[in-house]
Amino acid sequence: MSDQSLTIHEGGIAFSGMTAELSESQQFQELLLFNEIAALSGQNLDILEMLEQVLRRIVTFLGVDAGMLLLWDPKTGHLSHAASAGFPEEYLSHINEAHLAEVVGPHLINATSPLIIFDAATDHRLATSTFLELIRETSFCSLVSIPLRHQRQLIGFLNLGHTSAAPFFPERKNFFAILGNQIGMAIQNARLCQDLRISERRYRRIFEGSKDMILVVAPGGGLLDINPAGIAMLGLASKSQALETVNLQDCFYPWRDWERFRQLLKVHGSVQDFEATLLKGDGGAIQVLLSGAARNNQAGHLVSLDIIAKDITERKRNEQELLQEKKTTEGILEGLPVPAFVINRQHRIIYWNKACEELTGYSRQQMIDSKKQWLPFYTQERPTLADLVVDQNIKALEKYYNKQKLHKSIHFPGAYEASIQFPQPAGGDRYLFLVASPIFNDRGQIIGAVQAMLDFTERERLAHNLMESEEKYRLLVEASLDGIALHTRNQVMFANSAFLNMFGYSCPEELTGVPLLSFISPIHHPPLLRHLREINRQFNRPRIFEIKGMKKDGSEFDIEVVSFPTIFGGQRAFQTHIRDITEKKRLEDQLARSEKLAAVGQLSAGVAHEINNPLGGILVYSYLMLEDLAPDRPERQQVEKIIREATRCKEIIKGLLDFSRQQPFRLKPVDLNSMLAELLSLVENHLNFQDVGIKKNLAPELPPVLGDKNKLEQVFINLFMNASHAMAGHGVLTVATGQNVLGAVEIRVSDNGPGIHPEHLHRIFDPFFSTKEVGRGVGLGLSISYGIIKQHRGRIYVDSTAPGGATFVIELPATRPETPQSVR
Repeated sequence: MSDQSLTIHEGGIAFSGMTAELSESQQFQELLLFNEIAALSGQNLDILEMLEQVLRRIVTFLGVDAGMLLLWDPKTGHLSHAASAGFPEEYLSHINEAHLAEVVGPHLINATSPLIIFDAATDHRLATSTFLELIRETSFCSLVSIPLRHQRQLIGFLNLGHTSAAPFFPERKNFFAILGNQIGMAIQNARLCQDLRISERRYRRIFEGSKDMILVVAPGGGLLDINPAGIAMLGLASKSQALETVNLQDCFYPWRDWERFRQLLKVHGSVQDFEATLLKGDGGAIQVLLSGAARNNQAGHLVSLDIIAKDITERKRNEQELLQEKKTTEGILEGLPVPAFVINRQHRIIYWNKACEELTGYSRQQMIDSKKQWLPFYTQERPTLADLVVDQNIKALEKYYNKQKLHKSIHFPGAYEASIQFPQPAGGDRYLFLVASPIFNDRGQIIGAVQAMLDFTERERLAHNLMESEEKYRLLVEASLDGIALHTRNQVMFANSAFLNMFGYSCPEELTGVPLLSFISPIHHPPLLRHLREINRQFNRPRIFEIKGMKKDGSEFDIEVVSFPTIFGGQRAFQTHIRDITEKKRLEDQLARSEKLAAVGQLSAGVAHEINNPLGGILVYSYLMLEDLAPDRPERQQVEKIIREATRCKEIIKGLLDFSRQQPFRLKPVDLNSMLAELLSLVENHLNFQDVGIKKNLAPELPPVLGDKNKLEQVFINLFMNASHAMAGHGVLTVATGQNVLGAVEIRVSDNGPGIHPEHLHRIFDPFFSTKEVGRGVGLGLSISYGIIKQHRGRIYVDSTAPGGATFVIELPATRPETPQSVR
């Protein structure tokens, strides 16, 4: 409304017989009216029926000729007629046909004070009110439009009309404002009650329609409620019989299981998949899987137990039969002198007999339930004959076993035979004849395979001395991934290829006459020399050092060094092994950060939950105090300050909870170009971006990524806002997309602000680390973004942080559109 203040027209209006102060009787009547409105919202009434009764009571109380309730729908932006009394039918038909929200303008959403019009024929404010111009053609002289609000949210309007100005004297303006709040609160309460009734009906349908037994049980075992499936499961005639005669404790066999189940509920609050046997009313028994939760009152005392029971009698019977068959089969296989193992359809070992243990040296405990059937026979993972027979993969059979006398077995359908040669751990080779046969179920489907092995070679043990052969020794050294150097205290005499590559040299001649200390950071020279002297005199045993190495170009990197004395070229020397642990260090730092994030997340969640409830109480009571304080009271500013600070704390706690939660992501193919374009168009209207230029370098035909769009939007919005803060609202934000050499989708967000100080780089993703002023950030944005990108199997890092700005890079795996999936 353009003018919410009370205006009296030039002709003046006389309010004879009215006083500035309301009498105690009038105040009492107003309180009764407010109580009646509140009581109507708590009754089991439809919302429209409740509104009709509220409107009739207000019209009668004020003694006005007409009243109307209009409801505001924030989703559609419509203001619609909900209840009326006393208005002409012609006016009501125009109200229902008109788009009232478009006529009166969007500023009505912010209306907070009643609008009182004493002369409808001449007052210009009628054009920006919730009344139509048609009202001027009626007999109503004075009008009132009262906004209905609840917790700062617009609910609708109460319009009143009368042929004179008598009911609308100025002193009633505060009363109208309170009345609007009371009606708004009543409407919200009625909506909540209606939602609750719908929820209760939905729960009852689930309760009645479930195929599992659902029980509500008293602490002593008596039934408080049971669904039809439970009545049938327990062999009872009716629900009344169950509630009157059955005590769940008496149904448990043995009864001690009831005590165990109830104790678990009392201690843990809930129980999942508790197996038990229940006695039926007809004398039979069923086996069930119980899940339950304890319900306590406010004093913490147990009130009832909510229990769901799934009938697993048939499943247990089938399991028992399968177990008996398995024992019989295992007994046959165990008695065979032939090594044999059995795998299931998923290629997991389900049996490994004693003869197989003796042949391979791998125990049953090591192999059962694993997929390591290849391990005793091959140096790297590859399918065994049984694996390929399970899949009936003929092409793979020919690929792996065609040179090993592969042929179909004439004894078993679907079986194959082959011969293999594999090395022994102690030396020499062993030759085996293999037979792998599929195992069928009663429907003729393959559910596994058995592989038997016959040893047709004599065991031979050969001793190998690799140190006797210089060539073999050199091959070992050259094949090593660690850098190996033979040296005296003064110079390097030999270095392998890994050593040359590690320190940036191209050929061994470059190392001639170079001392080993040239490859070590100077700060580590004294302890390394001291250690070499000690091991040379056999004062100390070799041990591993973590020190800094120095490359040919002078750059330093992390290495592990171990040295021990040896003989080379007929003279005493040292053999030093050097391992580049740069990647190891990076992974350790990443692991430490992940553990720290997890620990802080758990701590944050606990602290936030403990603080959230009392903080909510502070806000509620502060708002109540604010409503009771007059605008001119000095205490009002202090209460408003309490509300601002408490609201800020709520925002911090929300950040903590977002940081600690691990919610499942709904992963779908996401077009990053479209999403970034939408986000940039959104933020460019933000106050912080008024003087910030935006450059978009979005690669065409960028493949989609599999991700949760809402979570990814949260990450990019956080990066954009951080960039605007870094540039203090003046600069250029550049967003570029593309694919890197590995095919991953790469997004680069750059600003031309002051950049990130080098000493802050290793902490920017730590929780609660922030360089912003106190009160402008809590340091959770980048921590939450880091966790989101990691859960998308991507990575986020700072690529550059020169004085000319910072560039954040996000890499996400590209994907083709697939079926949406969830990930945690």
